[in-house]
Amino acid sequence: MKDLGNTIYAFGCVVAATVLGLGVADYWFGQHQLIAFLSWAVLAAIPWLVGRASLYVLALGARSPQKVKNSNAPAVKPDAEEEWGHYARIFTTNHNGLDC
Repeated sequence: MKDLGNTIYAFGCVVAATVLGLGVADYWFGQHQLIAFLSWAVLAAIPWLVGRASLYVLALGARSPQKVKNSNAPAVKPDAEEEWGHYARIFTTNHNGLDC
């Protein structure tokens, strides 16, 4: 699905670049009207937006519908908790070997 979206997007970009190139050529070799160039630019944006939207929609379909937590994964403690545990053992360990 994502490959199809990439293909449609690439085709939309090529069409948009061609239309925009025609607009630039019309502006340079025509009567230099800015309104005409802007209309070409809007026309060029349409296939680009269609390609971009199809890329987004087809990429959504390629994702998994929901994320599943791995219940077998080991728990990871933050470093601060591990350091605190080290200091807590210093104060609770009896160095003389006697029970307190």
